[in-house]
Amino acid sequence: MLIGFKRQFAPFVLDGTKTHTIRAIRKIAPKVGETCHCYVDPRQKTMRLLGRWPCVRVETIEIGFRLARLEYAHEKGFRFPFDPSDYFVRMAGELLTYDERDLLAWRDGFRHPALFERDGTPSRQGLGYGGCFQMMMEFWKGRLPFEGQIIHWNWTPADSNCCERPAEERLSGSASHVGRFFRSRVDG
Repeated sequence: MLIGFKRQFAPFVLDGTKTHTIRAIRKIAPKVGETCHCYVDPRQKTMRLLGRWPCVRVETIEIGFRLARLEYAHEKGFRFPFDPSDYFVRMAGELLTYDERDLLAWRDGFRHPALFERDGTPSRQGLGYGGCFQMMMEFWKGRLPFEGQIIHWNWTPADSNCCERPAEERLSGSASHVGRFFRSRVDG
């Protein structure tokens, strides 16, 4: 399956600290064992392969507001101070705690340098109460409630170094892997 990422998430996919993605339910459901072809800037001239890794788990995920009045307020554009207790995240039927939601957000690539110590452990400094989960909810603003899937892959460094050049360089000319594939199918 092809998985495209915004540029802000690419470094975390490459370094192996982002090993899952949250997506809407697809017409063709992802399957464990299938290869995740991870790209940055999909369908653009700047498209670049980040790596190919096997899918190891697919779970359901729900993200939304705890109370209907909060959903209505957000739809109408009312602004409130961020309060993580206003939101819920449910993975595979289990409601996540605040710390679990914050860790989910960090692992999903919502990170701010001021939120972490030098060793990478979370710090409550920086953006204040809410941390990574607050950044995640800003990203999801206007898209809640959400029901989808979280797709996990098994990152390995050998698979991440597969391609550093832009897609048009890798696929141009007679030496492209696509051309070789079709020639071998026709010739033999």
